[in-house]
Amino acid sequence: MTESPAPSEAPDEVERRALTAALRATRQILRARDGRTAQRALVDLTRALGAGVAPAEDNPPDAVPIDLSLGESDPLLPVTADPQVRLLLNRFLVPAVSDARTVVDRGVRADILTENATLDALTGLWSRRPLTQAINGAAVGDALALLDLDHFKRVNDTLGHDAGDEVLKAFAAHLRAEVRDRDIVGRLGGEEFVLLLPGTTLDDAVAVLRRVRETWPAASPQHVTFSAGVVSVVQPPDPHELPGQHALKRADAVMYRAKDSGRDVIQWQ
Repeated sequence: MTESPAPSEAPDEVERRALTAALRATRQILRARDGRTAQRALVDLTRALGAGVAPAEDNPPDAVPIDLSLGESDPLLPVTADPQVRLLLNRFLVPAVSDARTVVDRGVRADILTENATLDALTGLWSRRPLTQAINGAAVGDALALLDLDHFKRVNDTLGHDAGDEVLKAFAAHLRAEVRDRDIVGRLGGEEFVLLLPGTTLDDAVAVLRRVRETWPAASPQHVTFSAGVVSVVQPPDPHELPGQHALKRADAVMYRAKDSGRDVIQWQ
């Protein structure tokens, strides 16, 4: 059983809830690694908008002709007799289905995008393009950290680029090992790395970075430290700016403040 918006609920509140649910679903779809995950996001959105979900083969009498299956199962349809909910489905669910199909068509399910286009060739982390897309999809309440290896050029200049590559690979593996599976770890370029921690408070994100800093010396093939700037993703003052890009700019400024204070430092804002 699903709940339709209460009759006494103000239209503005209904709109706000629907928009919040749609944004959450879009974020999940953009991060989906397979069609099933994208499909679950569509089903969750449908229910959040006040409709049920039923297989088309059941011939539900109040079915809305929007297929949520994405080819992952027999057709799934929203079910509701409420005209207001039907309007919400047309406004918010239809675009989400289109986004999900685009994601699937681009390779989430069919693997059309090659691994080399997605992963950084040296470190195996997310490369700049998918990392930028993930940052663009960051939501208020996430945390973002920008990390930069200190004096990395000295390693290349004194020990050679092969030694530098080993440091980069070791640091990437260390970051991946110290965070959750759902956290996004990417190489922005050179010796700069990004951690995107969904649904993480600033205090918890700082604790993660401190743990990384404490355990890194034992994993590093050379004596190389890092500096980091950590921020919470917040709504930017400019309504046209994405929260994730706003957070990246702030993290960059905080990280350079850490560099200026002596390096091997974590700072946050």
